Amino acid sequence: MISRQTIDEILLVAKIEDVVQDFVALKKRGQNWVGLCPFHDDRNPSMYVSPRLGIYKCFVCNAGGNAVNFLMEYEKISYPEALRYLAKKYNIQIQEERELSDEEMLEKTEKDSLFALNAFAENYFVEQMHNTETGQAIALSYFKERGYNNATIQHFRLGYNPDEWDAFTQEAIKNGYKIDHLLKVGLTKKTENNKLFDFYRGRVIFPIHNTMGKIVGFGGRTLKKDDKIAKYFNSPESEIYHKSNILYGFYFAKKAIRAKDNVYLVEGYTDVISLYQAGIQNVVASSGTALTEGQIKIILSQTQNITILYDGDKAGIKAALRGVDMLLPTGLNVQVVLLPDGEDPDSFVKNKRDSEVADYLENNAVNFLLFKAELLSKEAGKDPIKRAEVVSEIVENIAEIRDNLVRAFYIKECANLFQIEENTLNVQLRKIVWRKLQKRDKNSKPEVLPQTITTPTPQKKEFEENLLNIIEKDIILLILKYGMYEIAVEKDSDYSIMRIDQYIFNEFHEDEIYFSQPFFQTLYEEYALIASVARNQDEIKRYFSQHENQEIQQFVIPYFLSPSPSFSEEWEKRFDVFTHSSTNNIEKLNGEIIDHINMFKLRIIENYRKLLDVELKAEHDSETTTIILEKYMKVIQRRNELADLLGIVITK
Repeated sequence: MISRQTIDEILLVAKIEDVVQDFVALKKRGQNWVGLCPFHDDRNPSMYVSPRLGIYKCFVCNAGGNAVNFLMEYEKISYPEALRYLAKKYNIQIQEERELSDEEMLEKTEKDSLFALNAFAENYFVEQMHNTETGQAIALSYFKERGYNNATIQHFRLGYNPDEWDAFTQEAIKNGYKIDHLLKVGLTKKTENNKLFDFYRGRVIFPIHNTMGKIVGFGGRTLKKDDKIAKYFNSPESEIYHKSNILYGFYFAKKAIRAKDNVYLVEGYTDVISLYQAGIQNVVASSGTALTEGQIKIILSQTQNITILYDGDKAGIKAALRGVDMLLPTGLNVQVVLLPDGEDPDSFVKNKRDSEVADYLENNAVNFLLFKAELLSKEAGKDPIKRAEVVSEIVENIAEIRDNLVRAFYIKECANLFQIEENTLNVQLRKIVWRKLQKRDKNSKPEVLPQTITTPTPQKKEFEENLLNIIEKDIILLILKYGMYEIAVEKDSDYSIMRIDQYIFNEFHEDEIYFSQPFFQTLYEEYALIASVARNQDEIKRYFSQHENQEIQQFVIPYFLSPSPSFSEEWEKRFDVFTHSSTNNIEKLNGEIIDHINMFKLRIIENYRKLLDVELKAEHDSETTTIILEKYMKVIQRRNELADLLGIVITK
């Protein structure tokens, strides 16, 4: 067991932002960091990391804790494993209080045993290649012939499984590893006569690491020139290896990916190793398959930019294009680099200086959609039917992009390429987008507010803008003074008890609501971090009253010193709600919070209605106009529902 002294040292030294950034790309926001939460399907950064408090917190899925908690949750590992990872990261010598007993050793999980077996196998393969004559003559010479130097071979832990029937299997059994485990991870196989044999015998070995650097599987390449023998053998799916959640080379590349804010995607092991040795360290491989959702999530944890390297085989490129289409809805910025004819990444770097490789990749990267459009345009030639089909396919791709400005850029470029009026493409784009919205609405809950917060809004009148600011201010003040109080929230004709701050966080995230004033948004985010560790509301008040930002101090101190909330006169005029001591009337506080949130939603949905007004005045075909009208009626219905809840009448 790890001693208490060692645990305390690890917790003292470990920096939460360093640990989280090993797995998630973070951006500085004030004194905190923000990133996409890896514990749920997060497309709007909702995880905050506070170096000052030493914690991370997501206010959507409620994941949170210190560096050890993050590792345990992210990698699904035990508490001691997380501590050992941090000790290794920060070069802390682990002191054991005592050796584990035989019973405790037996209690170790099967997953731990499989990892231990793979680590043993990796060391065995490395030793066989470097410390035996056969390994040096066959395997090491092969890697040297490919141009790999000793540093690269050691870095990727390349190895060799001797071409003997069961040499490795017998060595593993001799060292206490179970046959059942050898079979599960695929290092050993059985014949029809139940004879055990080495699965990778006679092959050079490429260890496969997970995001923490643990060995989860292996790739083995034959050195025999026999078409009847598969060139590569790979580990089967197991408790510790899921191919769809692994990118080869990611463990070694993640720091470079964050530094460059880009990842290069190639096909195989040797492509990764060759580029890495040539100085392109932000490179990973999908192991010959189209990217899966799990792999895309890994990439998004580090960057939103991906560059795919294609060899010069045009037929292969066209087939690969369809696999890349699925990247567009994820928000990834996809670029491609076409290598010279007959070259793949491995062969391309062999006769070039590192600087030449870097320059080529940088200077030849083109946007994926434009690359695809030009490629398909050339294939279609002057045939109007084929060109129309190509245009339709490209516009379908553009419709998957969420950023309206990016969409507009693509429409302009495609209009120039295909010699078509931009308005014609925009009509087609609107038609596709509205169909997608209609399909989404059919599959979503009726009470969910339309996603309007990311859509550009028309200019507001001064009164409306001031009223929205007033509502935002009142919400912030309520959270700061009463956030940890509990209220009864009605849902599905039932009531549940919930903290005020959690209710507001839930409402904001569900409908993608943000404060229009950066000052209020900053306060809201910092409160969220503090509230996750504060024991009571007084601690929150002390924190903000002593805040190093003078503007924050000046904003909160008068409110905290006031015995009762001083809500705006404008709000008091519009609604007959309490403006006296909230602490003396929790029931009225309940109504105050809900009214504030509903008014906030009403202001946002009014902006959405105005956007629909603009769309109705634009040129559409009859089918698209019908879809927009249906959407407009739903918005009016939702607006009226909110007005009824607030007890107000909307006259326009």
